[in-house]
Amino acid sequence: MIAVPGIRRSNQARAMLLGYLAFSALYLGSGTLHLVRPTTLLPGALDAAIPLVDWTIWIYLSQFLLLPGAIAFARDDTDRSQTFYAMLLAAVVAALIFLAWPTTMVRQTPATDGLTGLAWRLLHFADPPANCFPSLHVALAVIAARALWRRGAFILATGWPILIAASTLSTRQHVAADIVGGLLLAALALWLTPRILRLDPA
Repeated sequence: MIAVPGIRRSNQARAMLLGYLAFSALYLGSGTLHLVRPTTLLPGALDAAIPLVDWTIWIYLSQFLLLPGAIAFARDDTDRSQTFYAMLLAAVVAALIFLAWPTTMVRQTPATDGLTGLAWRLLHFADPPANCFPSLHVALAVIAARALWRRGAFILATGWPILIAASTLSTRQHVAADIVGGLLLAALALWLTPRILRLDPA
């Protein structure tokens, strides 16, 4: 097993900063460097049934509150550490998939003014278009949900990730198959983390 430092309240801020930098490098790097030509994903019946809803971009972006919140308010240091490393492991696995099999889709940008319009423009500027399957957005939300559930925040643990998953479709950032891939990725990361990583108690 690989020994890794435990994530505690005393070092969680530094760990989350380093984790975000690592995530950004993995996500943006794999979104730029492709081993093959990206495959365009076609929407299915479920995707066609869900309309584009411009304001749900705020639910989509609320991921940036959910993930650090799940780590900060984890039940104990073991849960905090496993949540952090499961998220990081999910990002590594997703990056490998994005490199080997990049997937993209036709993006839609609603004609929206104000802060919501700015949020759309910034999202499409910063988010690589070829990192669709699996949905890392969904995978990380599920991992965060586990930590919140174990903390006893049952409503947040179920409602918030479900809304985020739905928003990936209502913002046209993903198709339904990407959500399935994200669920499987989360399950893999949560299963692998305690089996390949050993927390350093020091």
